[in-house]
Amino acid sequence: MLSVIVWNDAYARASLAAEKQNIPLVDVLMQPPEDRPPVHWRMEAQTSRSDRLGLGESAMEEEGEIALHLTMRVGRISTPDALTHCTAMSVLFRAQQADALPWPEGLYYDGQSLFPPDPDTTGNWVSMSLMIRYRYQDRLTAS
Repeated sequence: MLSVIVWNDAYARASLAAEKQNIPLVDVLMQPPEDRPPVHWRMEAQTSRSDRLGLGESAMEEEGEIALHLTMRVGRISTPDALTHCTAMSVLFRAQQADALPWPEGLYYDGQSLFPPDPDTTGNWVSMSLMIRYRYQDRLTAS
């Protein structure tokens, strides 16, 4: 299950990268598709799972993926420019930046994958997707 700590950290890093690029990071739950700008970032959680580190342990480990989609109206941005934006977004999840919050204790961003737009996509929108794998270790707490 996705932790609030993971979501908040990823959203803060993605917001910082998007702000530097002057491309909005859209909260898809708050902004209807017809109101979104022609080029924007969307963030969503993909798969995630969590379990105890061992039988009887009070520590848990969560693993999953965060997806960042550079979403564009067809004809608004070139492939090299889109790749440049994805690379800049990727950097904030690979190394601690001076202007970013420190990594939360127990959170590790492991690997990344980039999925280019499908050339056979029809319609007015395309997305280039950056997938970021993470691990998060924490103590189990009672609610």
